Amino acid sequence: MTPRVLVTEPIHAEALALLQASCAVDYGPNLSPEALKVAEAQAQAILVRTAPLRHAGPLLRLVSKHGVGVDNVDLAAMRAAGVAVMNTPGANAGAVAEHAVMLMLALARDLGALEHAARTGHRPGSVAGLEGRRLLVIGFGASGRKVAALGAAMGMHVSALSRSLAGTTTPEGYALVSSMKDALPKVDVLTLHCPLTDATRNLIGQAELAALPQGALVINCARGGLIDEAALTAALRSGHLGGAGLDVTETEPLPSGHHLLSAPRLILTPHAAAMSRGAFRAMGMQAVQNVLDHFSGHPDPSAVLIPAAPAA
Repeated sequence: MTPRVLVTEPIHAEALALLQASCAVDYGPNLSPEALKVAEAQAQAILVRTAPLRHAGPLLRLVSKHGVGVDNVDLAAMRAAGVAVMNTPGANAGAVAEHAVMLMLALARDLGALEHAARTGHRPGSVAGLEGRRLLVIGFGASGRKVAALGAAMGMHVSALSRSLAGTTTPEGYALVSSMKDALPKVDVLTLHCPLTDATRNLIGQAELAALPQGALVINCARGGLIDEAALTAALRSGHLGGAGLDVTETEPLPSGHHLLSAPRLILTPHAAAMSRGAFRAMGMQAVQNVLDHFSGHPDPSAVLIPAAPAA
């Protein structure tokens, strides 16, 4: 039997063609709201990017996430319904790492002020740069590892905080810290690469920001809920932080008048870190392959977050 798959949002054309060659596909971007509801009820698999997915339809057997973070999917509901959940680990790691380092460099080199100086003929002041500064990577999955490598290549002193690693160093030789509270006072640049869960929501709040040294930089290319945004705005306005770069915010897009929009020394980008051409294709192709592998009975174990329920 040919599986019926709902694709909720646009994916790479090559990935869509691969899926259509083997499955009956309902392509959400072309559907009316009424037709989308019918497609959800008939889907045996849903390929989803950022759309919220809070319940399982009667025929649903698989959710294939286009990307890594699955906070838009109710995992408890899927597990209770016996629905498998898969994602695309590593597919966008390089793009996310590039974006995080871009934000670090733009802030550390004071790119906005330098451009203004070039356009107005003013002589710029000195900038902090990144070489020799202390980088803490929170979350040491694929993107965190790539950021660490890029930071080390620029001469930064890299440390990492990871719940999945033990000991005093990572396999790559970076210092592994066991306590964020103890590590923060020794950090010049903090970058987040961990998932958003109940345990990590508001991971970085007023106390954590205050613990950072004067002039520290905060980067978030993971999920908006990891940072208390009101506390971040206050830390930027007080001058305690040297700057922040956010690719993600708790509400996306930010509503007009939101306090972050007027915060100084803040670079905002629109949840675009993973959207390089190569990463977009890789995520789409891997998400589609997950669908094909699941229905052929050979899912990639590295992509399985929730396994399929045993056959009755």
